[in-house]
Amino acid sequence: MIAAEVQGRPITVAEVDARLAALRTGPLADRLPHPGSAEGRNLRRWLVQLMAAELIVAQEYAASGEQTYAQTFSETSAEIPTTGEVLGTGEVLGTGQAAAVGEVLTMAQAMRTGGVVAAVLATACGRAVFDQVTAPINTPEPEIYDYYARNPDRFARPETRWTAELGPIRRGELTGPIEDAVFAAAEGDTLGPIDGPGGPWTLTVTRIEGRGRQPYREVREAIAAELTAARRERAFGQWLEARAAECVRLMPGFEHPADPRQPDATHRH
Repeated sequence: MIAAEVQGRPITVAEVDARLAALRTGPLADRLPHPGSAEGRNLRRWLVQLMAAELIVAQEYAASGEQTYAQTFSETSAEIPTTGEVLGTGEVLGTGQAAAVGEVLTMAQAMRTGGVVAAVLATACGRAVFDQVTAPINTPEPEIYDYYARNPDRFARPETRWTAELGPIRRGELTGPIEDAVFAAAEGDTLGPIDGPGGPWTLTVTRIEGRGRQPYREVREAIAAELTAARRERAFGQWLEARAAECVRLMPGFEHPADPRQPDATHRH
């Protein structure tokens, strides 16, 4: 029996059930819905969407050449799957393989991209195709500066008093009379003894940096990297969705969990 086809390559029900069984015996088994519930049946449908997406990127990789894919791994990695292995199983690569190419999926990335895209991006094959698809995408300079201009609080630099004994001190890091004395002092002043935790304190203010804003030149690269990453993630998600619409055929019973035509749909109008 077939659950779906991706450009003629079938994903069998047996493959889906094996993948689901692996989840239900894994470390997150206690968090999964009961298999007989609507949520449990939708989990099975979701797995089909994921396996189809994995197969899409595997096929895309295969069309671009195996050598390019292998080069994305560390030369010391003992586990470099062949194209045949990727296309034959459609399995997500293990965490050890992902670590070999420096692929760490952050929670923030998972929240931005959504479940299926996030899971694909956690695989070496997915990251390789992501790089191919999104390589030309960058953020224009005006948009980078506009982000800097619209988010002054993010790049605010608080007033800092440097002391010989404690180094830099910012507002809120100390309390009571000690903080009051430090932020009332002039550069070069020695304060104390002042009663504080553990006994009397003596501090020398060696430098004062007024509050202000980090210069654009100091934060530009970080802003550009953040905005470009978000642009590329959106573009990859749109590409994957378009490819799925073009080349995936789902069999009855394996529709998308949100498809209103299936009886367990959770989103209706």
